[in-house]
Amino acid sequence: MSVIIRESGLYTSIQDLGRQKYQHIGIVKNGSIDQFNHRLANMLVGNDEDEALIEMTFKLPAIQFTEPTLIAFTGANFPAYKDNEKITPYKIHLMNKGEVLSFGEGAKGTRAYLAIAGGIVAEEWLGSKSTSIRLQMGGHNGRILQVGDEIEMCRNYTSLQKKLFENLEETKTADWGVDQYTLALNYFTDIFHVVSGEGMTHFNEAEIKHLENQVYKVTNRFNRTGLTLEGKSVINRKIVDQPFLSVKKGTVLLNQENQPVVMLNDHQSLSSYPQIGTIASYHIDKLAQKKHNSKMIFKKLTIQEAELNLKKHAQFIKQIKTGIKYKLNEELNK
Repeated sequence: MSVIIRESGLYTSIQDLGRQKYQHIGIVKNGSIDQFNHRLANMLVGNDEDEALIEMTFKLPAIQFTEPTLIAFTGANFPAYKDNEKITPYKIHLMNKGEVLSFGEGAKGTRAYLAIAGGIVAEEWLGSKSTSIRLQMGGHNGRILQVGDEIEMCRNYTSLQKKLFENLEETKTADWGVDQYTLALNYFTDIFHVVSGEGMTHFNEAEIKHLENQVYKVTNRFNRTGLTLEGKSVINRKIVDQPFLSVKKGTVLLNQENQPVVMLNDHQSLSSYPQIGTIASYHIDKLAQKKHNSKMIFKKLTIQEAELNLKKHAQFIKQIKTGIKYKLNEELNK
């Protein structure tokens, strides 16, 4: 049995945590843009964190279920409905046969993530089910999902998931979930820490300070490749003889107008555009939820400063995951 795409949304695709170890031959990682919310959605329904799920962007799809299953959706603040009943994100829900999951217009954020218990069937390429739109590989026929597409469910249920089916048979929804206000700590500010890279040597201290004093806005030129920003030019000169440097998720480039461009998952492997640095890993997931006209402020950090912040961030993530595991264990022992 399957889930059926009744409305496709704007940019809906199958993603896992991406392809590993192939960037040296020009194949980018792909995968979910907001990997924190990807992991949370899977954890809530008892899946492995890296299980493939459905990434939904801007205008979300309507999805019909042809058999009962467990779901959880996380990410941006889109109102959600099971048929005509409003339901809550960051919780486990039992979907019955024939029911349709749909979404309203989002107030904040850009991307949401739908995990289905047991996982979904998708084309695997280079060890990942993630959809590479550019190469037309992985996911569902290597493309975004369209009206009428049927996505098979794996139905490889664990003992925990079988118990969740039993526990939610009457209530349809768990009486617990992840506190969205707690998650705001990870997404709330517009400040993005930038760690110096090889390309930073092309900029003097005055130019870096100028960058830190500006507020940039996301333009309508943004997708899974990157975000183009607008504001005052970072520099008022042209950097010549810039060598090709490696690019990764979070790399901050300057385009021909000397405006910042921040790379996301489907970025190119190399670029000769000047590089300011790379967004610190603990701020990467915030990039996923940036939308047109949202603000970004850059602050340069040393590697040592970023490492201290990373330790704090890791503890924050650990606390949330520990809470989910504790509540799932309670469900198993009911």
